[in-house]
Amino acid sequence: MVAKKSSTAPRPLLQWGMAAVGAAVTASAVGVIIWDGLQPAAPPSLSGRILKVEATSSGHVAVIEVANDGDDTAAGVDIEAVLGDQSATATLDYVPGHGQARAYVRFDADPRAADVRVKGWSAP
Repeated sequence: MVAKKSSTAPRPLLQWGMAAVGAAVTASAVGVIIWDGLQPAAPPSLSGRILKVEATSSGHVAVIEVANDGDDTAAGVDIEAVLGDQSATATLDYVPGHGQARAYVRFDADPRAADVRVKGWSAP
């Protein structure tokens, strides 16, 4: 029977250093996930504004940007733009949390002075 050689060479310093870096990155990632999970969610906070107006053969088209400053996503977002006695509406499928989406509405006159309102939304 052959005796086994016992190798008790010390581990290289670089190996210990990389293990420490890996442990720190893993602990940091787990900490961020736990911290984010414990934070209360902010409901959607929606606002709309006209980005630009384009003249077409059938009238003026306003590009409206709806921004969501909240954490939660808003679905079925109803937008209304009012210019004098004329109003136009649009519906966005969703606006993600801390994101934005665009909609287009048409007016007969130049709608740069139109009042843009978000009328309502639902939870996805």
